[in-house]
Amino acid sequence: MSTHQQVKPATTAISHPGETASNAIRARVSDVEPRCLRTYTPSAAVIARSAGSYHWTPEGRKLADFSSGVLVANLGHNPVRWWNRLREYLGIAYLPDQGDFHPAFPLSAYNAITELDALASERIVASLRSQTGGTRM
Repeated sequence: MSTHQQVKPATTAISHPGETASNAIRARVSDVEPRCLRTYTPSAAVIARSAGSYHWTPEGRKLADFSSGVLVANLGHNPVRWWNRLREYLGIAYLPDQGDFHPAFPLSAYNAITELDALASERIVASLRSQTGGTRM
């Protein structure tokens, strides 16, 4: 048996019509993550940014967030008051005024995927594959 095995995608990516950017991100994740790594959700929504009780896909579609749990239900995604307090602790002088919620990358996306998820998984798998015996990853 060869020590260099063909690496196969962990899962088959789901694809939705009209979601070119989201489909590409789903495909990237399916190439490096097994289904067991996260809570598997067949729809695999891809989230680009979140504010209040809403997410937006990379294509700009607005989604009501019914999946992120009690923290988001109580606070909403990216509340400006919370970010301003964190900014003060970190000594960052300025955060643009966007109203009550700042449209930014989600801090959590349960049952969904973000481009940062894809990038982080790609980097860790590439790092592991570069090590002795890592071609089995």
